[in-house]
Amino acid sequence: MIEAFRLGLFSRGKILWDGLDFAFDDGAVWVIVGPPSSGKTLLLSILRGERQPDAGDVLISGESLYRGDASVARSFRAACGSITERFDGVARMTVESLFIRSALLCGGIPGRERKERQERLLAMVGMPGMETLPLSCLSASERARALLAAELVRNPKFLFGDGVVSSAGMPYQELLGGLFRALAGEGNTILLAERLLPARWAAVAGDGKPVGPFRVFQLPTSAAKEGPA
Repeated sequence: MIEAFRLGLFSRGKILWDGLDFAFDDGAVWVIVGPPSSGKTLLLSILRGERQPDAGDVLISGESLYRGDASVARSFRAACGSITERFDGVARMTVESLFIRSALLCGGIPGRERKERQERLLAMVGMPGMETLPLSCLSASERARALLAAELVRNPKFLFGDGVVSSAGMPYQELLGGLFRALAGEGNTILLAERLLPARWAAVAGDGKPVGPFRVFQLPTSAAKEGPA
């Protein structure tokens, strides 16, 4: 479980937000929705242990991420996967290079097993046979889906996505929704930040919970809860 207490952030010479509380249960899909410049990207960085908040703390299964044993943060970050909106650092890499890098980050995956996972995951996100292409040649939707597939090759317990759903676009938003629900059903925690919630997602997620400039939604993990299409 990821819990955040009284989070505060100072950015661009002003207090961006202060006193925010969050609680994200394991085995669920969470979507944080907020307007441009509200600090969604920074919030995700704080929640995954990469940017200490200016106030407050984050707890992982009851242990402090920033004020406790450093091994807690290291272990948590190792269990996290992350898809960001910016891809400058990997623009010259091929899709396959993303998978190789991801495999190395988890201590290495034998080449044959990695290739099998790679083929399966690329097909799952609608990109079969595209492993030799550089990211710079891909559309925004293809990049988002390639980055997601590469993160999944190492089976992260916690998956953070910044704008991945909007970047994927239609019809892939529904495909990703099903994939995220399946991952959550296996006990993983999916935490997404988006400017808007896709209409079909909103129809099953309810009104969400207001937290500062954000609204937090939890998606049902069972298709049976969604009702008719």
